[in-house]
Amino acid sequence: MKAGPSRRHRTALAAIAAVAMIVAACGDDDEVAAPDAAGCDGEITQSEIEIWWHEGAESEVLAVQDFVEEFNASQDQVTATLTLVPEADYASSLRGAAASGDLPDVIDTDASFAFNYAWAGDLQPIDTCISDELMDDLLPSIIEQGTYADRIWAVGMFDSGLGMYGVRSVLEEVDARIPEEPEDAWTIDEFDQLLADLREAGYERPLDVKKNYGQGEYYAYLYQPFVWSSGANVIADDFSTTDGHLNSPEAVEALTRFQNWHAEGFVDENEDDAAFVEGRSPLSMVGHWEFNRYRETYGDDLVLMPLPDFGEGTVSGQGSWQWAINAESDADAAWSFIEFTLQPEQMERMAEASGALPARSSVAEGTEKFGPGGPAELFRTQLEEGYTQPRAPHPAYPTISSTFNQAIQEIIDGQDVQTALDNAVETIDSDIEANQGYPPPQ
Repeated sequence: MKAGPSRRHRTALAAIAAVAMIVAACGDDDEVAAPDAAGCDGEITQSEIEIWWHEGAESEVLAVQDFVEEFNASQDQVTATLTLVPEADYASSLRGAAASGDLPDVIDTDASFAFNYAWAGDLQPIDTCISDELMDDLLPSIIEQGTYADRIWAVGMFDSGLGMYGVRSVLEEVDARIPEEPEDAWTIDEFDQLLADLREAGYERPLDVKKNYGQGEYYAYLYQPFVWSSGANVIADDFSTTDGHLNSPEAVEALTRFQNWHAEGFVDENEDDAAFVEGRSPLSMVGHWEFNRYRETYGDDLVLMPLPDFGEGTVSGQGSWQWAINAESDADAAWSFIEFTLQPEQMERMAEASGALPARSSVAEGTEKFGPGGPAELFRTQLEEGYTQPRAPHPAYPTISSTFNQAIQEIIDGQDVQTALDNAVETIDSDIEANQGYPPPQ
């Protein structure tokens, strides 16, 4: 019998259900809700909208360009124009536009970063815009990662996932157990032994963790799950402090294991982004976006597995780019475009372009790749069954991310793990204190 999610994961799913009930009430709690005038009221009062999209993968850009053109041709109430902003400059461009009051009507933003803008009053909640039918079909993770202060502020066309890719024949060569379901993940002791066994078999640096990606948001996305899997958290549930959480004994132990992989030379530097595809490293810890390339390289010899269990069950990251609406814009006009992109046909096309999991359960389950028995079904299982966790849905997240990234780099470089995490806690808690605890929008 298949095991269910851990108590912590079930709690997360219960929280999502609670949010859904709050959404139904929509604004009954004045203490945390945004102004009643915010959101959709069923009447479009703005005929032109501007959309910003990060200029990342060409296939995704082409898909969004098509969506804008098709949306404009599909109706005559709203005309959308698209501005592409280079991904490397996107965050700074958003900050500048927010500071000057020039945010576009519709923006796309990386998950968790939206909440700083929401707290500052730059965005409006969109739960009044989402139909019951769509709400019921969205992945639980999509709702969870878009929720802050009991309102939904952002929604995405797709979601993400992490996994451990392996070369099956190599793992069989060293008699490794091959876990293919979240509840069967390698324990951290098993994984450490496997690294040693692979080295003994001739793979000097058997693990690729995509060090070539550098810090950015990737360190926060990949390595926070190690902390969660240990039973710790990065920040308290009430977001009041990181002390006793990010620097807890469990977190220190998990990240000490991670540090040991580097100290013992198990991790490939991967400067050519080819450690896995060229066979130097038979294990690669990375997200869904590498699935197609890895599958093309290894075919049926590729196996997708959950991340190691650091003590309290495997945990994957979640969250990707999401749509949000300017606080000053007509929500109905802006939502008419967002809703267009969330229809099954458009979602299928974006999933093909991005390689990511469609945000609607019905669409994801209907794909050959992520559906029942599909080669990447694990990603859907993790998201639907509570084996993922969002990065902190809180205005302090930009500080959490940058500070955590710095701590990870220090840990890789050999600094004492406890010291690195204590320093990170001091920085993050100082930011929270300086902003009076980031009181939720009224």
